[in-house]
Amino acid sequence: MKMSTTVATLLFLFIGTTLAKPTETGECPYVMVEGGISAAFAPFVAHSIHSLTVEDIRYFFKEDVTEDNYIPTVNMNLTSEQRVLPNAPLAGYSDDFSTMSMKAFDRVMRNMDRSWWGLTNYGMLEKLVHAYHMAEIWDQTSRQYEMVSRLLDPQSQLCSCVRDVKNNDVWNYLNLLAFKIRYPGISSGNNTFTEQYLSKKTKRSAGYDLGVGYSFGYSLGWFRSAQIDFYDVDFDLSDVELLKDVAEKLVDGDGVMKSDIDSEENWEEWRQVLLQGMDDASYYDLAVFMFCSLN
Repeated sequence: MKMSTTVATLLFLFIGTTLAKPTETGECPYVMVEGGISAAFAPFVAHSIHSLTVEDIRYFFKEDVTEDNYIPTVNMNLTSEQRVLPNAPLAGYSDDFSTMSMKAFDRVMRNMDRSWWGLTNYGMLEKLVHAYHMAEIWDQTSRQYEMVSRLLDPQSQLCSCVRDVKNNDVWNYLNLLAFKIRYPGISSGNNTFTEQYLSKKTKRSAGYDLGVGYSFGYSLGWFRSAQIDFYDVDFDLSDVELLKDVAEKLVDGDGVMKSDIDSEENWEEWRQVLLQGMDDASYYDLAVFMFCSLN
């Protein structure tokens, strides 16, 4: 999506929906398509917000945001029964460093001995790459956020639809991502992974001894994942109660990273995964979501 197309779309929305009537849930798919939202909206937004913190939001999007911010995130405490948090939490970044890069680096390093925190089965370099990868997405999106904030009415039909995370699948994809982090390969369809989880039937230890990490690049991109049908999957159930359903009903082929970053060749593999789906259409989706949710 070129920037000129995005601006034209938003100008239309700004003029036509400033005093929009409340939107019925059934109308939202049409409203979102007309608003320039892509088919990969839900999986990309879920991936992009899953590790956001209050400090990140203040730096990249809105300076005065509070802990009541309506940006759901994956719970970094992997032992918690609550997989998804309703609001991005305070991270407690250290004031000893002035740049966001060093603050993020310091946060990862200060949690390096906590096997239950953050990402499963990743080495320190991979965890740091993940942190910088997310910051790259937020930085790119912040440029479109500025434009969106000037042109889009937070009371518009489009905003009503993108904020409705329980019905637009953002909430479902966050829960699925939480499962992928806790149980790498759970949605891959690979019995080597799924049978081990199902046989153990334990929540806190099942994912910690495979020697692999979850594929935060979704392996082949978000467009394939956008086809997942969450019908009849109740994410209010516990991990143990849902493992079988996730492994059998939510198969998307998303496996695990096959190598550590220990050579130029392996870095190139990771680099290509990181770059998948990184384009203006994706950043626009996230910018609209962030603006509508924060305002």
